[in-house]
Amino acid sequence: TILDSSNGTIIIKNSKIESGSIIKGPIVIEEKSVINNGAKLKGNILIGSNCKIGGEITNTIFCNYSNKQHDGFLGNSFVGEWVNIGANVNNSNLKNNYSFVKFQFSESIINTNKIFLGAMIGDYSRIGISTMINTGSYIGLGANVFGGGFQEKYLKSFSWGGEDITDFNKFIQTITIMKSRRNKKVTDLELLFLKEFHSSNLK
Repeated sequence: TILDSSNGTIIIKNSKIESGSIIKGPIVIEEKSVINNGAKLKGNILIGSNCKIGGEITNTIFCNYSNKQHDGFLGNSFVGEWVNIGANVNNSNLKNNYSFVKFQFSESIINTNKIFLGAMIGDYSRIGISTMINTGSYIGLGANVFGGGFQEKYLKSFSWGGEDITDFNKFIQTITIMKSRRNKKVTDLELLFLKEFHSSNLK
């Protein structure tokens, strides 16, 4: 493993770093996370607790219990909690013409005045293998993203493949299994919030 702190501090809190990893600062890796073999972490990264991380990453925040275990690039992005990113998923963080990235929130389109911007991925979303994510993409909570070619840059919460809405009961079944694998449960308050939020996305 190579630890390069020439550009910033490296902080690793009781986590497992597997062989062949390249870790450049500044970076913080919180407790009980795993950095997989051959990962290339290129700095300006925050990895929460209980994450499993691999591939090439730069300028990205991972919240707790999120996984990106396999090869693929992710840059200038924010990843919520309990997100799973499949093998060979790649995102673009720079437009081909080097222009400022525009970002869509619901009905609003914002000129970010930034050249580098990847994706914002909401809690409980799952990104299928070999998915291509465009520059400045928004993926809401509980989305299931898959399909050929670049995805739409705005995918609302609970999207299923970009066209349909995830069935709520199946969604809860899935996250219940997912949490049980980490000895966690869906709380009553969380269930109430998710149900109300899912209903609002049907309107």
